[in-house]
Amino acid sequence: VAETVAASGEVRGRTETAVGAQTGGRVAALLVREGDVVRAGQVIARLDDRVLRSESAQSAESVRTAQVQLAQAADAIRTAQANLAVASRPPLASDIAKARADARQAVAVAEATLLGKRQRLAELRAGATSEQRSQIAAQVAQARVNLKQAERDYGRQKSLAGQGAVAQSVADAAETARDSARETLENLSAREAELGKAARSEQLAQAQAEIRAAEATVAGAKASGDAAVASLLALPRAEDVAVARARVVEAERAADSARNRLAEARLALEVTQNRLSDTVVTAPFGGTITGIVTEVGGVTGPSQALVKLVRTARPEIRVALDEDNLGRVRVGQKSVISATAFPGETVQAVVREIGAEVNAEKGQVTVKLDPLTVPVWLRPGQTLSVNIVTAKAAPRLVVPLQSVTTAGGFSTVLLVEKGKVVKKTITADSAGPEGVPVSAGLTKSDSVVADPGTASPGQTVTPVSPLSLRPSSE
Repeated sequence: VAETVAASGEVRGRTETAVGAQTGGRVAALLVREGDVVRAGQVIARLDDRVLRSESAQSAESVRTAQVQLAQAADAIRTAQANLAVASRPPLASDIAKARADARQAVAVAEATLLGKRQRLAELRAGATSEQRSQIAAQVAQARVNLKQAERDYGRQKSLAGQGAVAQSVADAAETARDSARETLENLSAREAELGKAARSEQLAQAQAEIRAAEATVAGAKASGDAAVASLLALPRAEDVAVARARVVEAERAADSARNRLAEARLALEVTQNRLSDTVVTAPFGGTITGIVTEVGGVTGPSQALVKLVRTARPEIRVALDEDNLGRVRVGQKSVISATAFPGETVQAVVREIGAEVNAEKGQVTVKLDPLTVPVWLRPGQTLSVNIVTAKAAPRLVVPLQSVTTAGGFSTVLLVEKGKVVKKTITADSAGPEGVPVSAGLTKSDSVVADPGTASPGQTVTPVSPLSLRPSSE
């Protein structure tokens, strides 16, 4: 027979994990059910993200505000640098010429005003001339004629408007013309009366005061022009350069602060967006959902699972092997796998890995096997019968399973020697379908008591037939 180690195994995924969210929250949607096959990257669940979306919008607005502030700070730097360049350069000849021309123009305007004031004083002192009186009298006479004509026109247009012959707007325009003619006559009459009077003392005093003010304006214009030219000739001034340079430094510091605020705002946005993306739970690899841990409406956290996922494309069979058989199992050994639920169905497997640590409480070590084929009846979590072939088929002694008594880690059988029953310790391997293979302690000529319960050591018996070598089988 072939020497095998029998054990119970379980179908597991070579890769299996509990899939959860990287952040906490309430489960808003669960998009898979137990038994669903998913692909890598497929969305499994979504958490409630309303608060995070609001925070993300606020962070994005903070980034836009910081960008505007940085742009404004950059403009301020350029302006400050331009002002520094202006403050640092000597005056241009064109600037000096323009300053002198502006000064001359200001003085000329002030002097012209002064001249007019002096002429006004002279007129007041001399009084009106006959020519001026004749001219104003003629203007008054003409104004009276114009007023009479305007009154006649207004009367006529008003009558026509009352009859509906012309529009009211025509009558209104005639009335306006009459009022304007009356005002012109009044102004000219007042001027005529003023020319007929001698200048009063207060008028002379006012004219003299205006002359003094005009003289002061001329002096001020000259002083201002001289100062402007002198200021240009003194350029560049150290104090102006220092102030301009300080403003450049201040603008650069403001820009640094704006850049820092922008970096902080972008980092906050990135953190918020990462947290938002963490609310979407995806499959880390393709496989089968083997369990739902948290349903819709449940609260989960970073260390909690939502679903259990197994990579079913490459399943494995895990066996909890008794440590007594550890020395007989090697990587690469073949095994035969079967399931009670599918009688007659078997699958070949190979030992891929033997655990490096023994479970001290159970006295077991985990052995992992890879099935050479994956039949449709193989499912995650399924319990299987595993027979690991530890030695090839060879002629060996096989005794019935009921003939072997195992106690305290030792296996014994009852033999008949010279008509008496004796107990003998043997080295037995794992039982197979044909019985228990014996590797030491028996010979083919020994007579084994088939049922130890029917005899006891020292009892005199007559054997029916000796133990014989049975044919080998796989």
